[in-house]
Amino acid sequence: MSRNYYVCSIGQPGEGYDDENLRRCVVNSCFVLHEDNKYKGSIKDVKIDDILILKYKHHFIGYGKAVSELIIDESIAEGSGWKWKIGVSLWIMGSQTHKYGIKAAQEEGTAYDTVKKINSEFALSKMNEIGFPF
Repeated sequence: MSRNYYVCSIGQPGEGYDDENLRRCVVNSCFVLHEDNKYKGSIKDVKIDDILILKYKHHFIGYGKAVSELIIDESIAEGSGWKWKIGVSLWIMGSQTHKYGIKAAQEEGTAYDTVKKINSEFALSKMNEIGFPF
């Protein structure tokens, strides 16, 4: 079975909730999406051992291995609607790298999707640019 790679956007830049959601994702070792998001993208396709690359504002800032498929977790944000969750072993945070090239690397869905399946070459190059924090 082959591993898939996904870019997961924290939120729409400038909307005011992205900093809070970034904190939620890092503190809880997961990616969290709001239930009302109209462009969820490929989140239901993520499987255990797939790699998630975290996009914050216009940069990739970290990556991690999925340790769960999509679950609905009402407790993650106390009933505020942030409950679509994928567990991550841990986020590897290193250098920020620009999102340039994501459109060409996207394998399915639309440019507006919050979770985008991307090709492995792009994913591995961005993971290499992010590097390791040590």
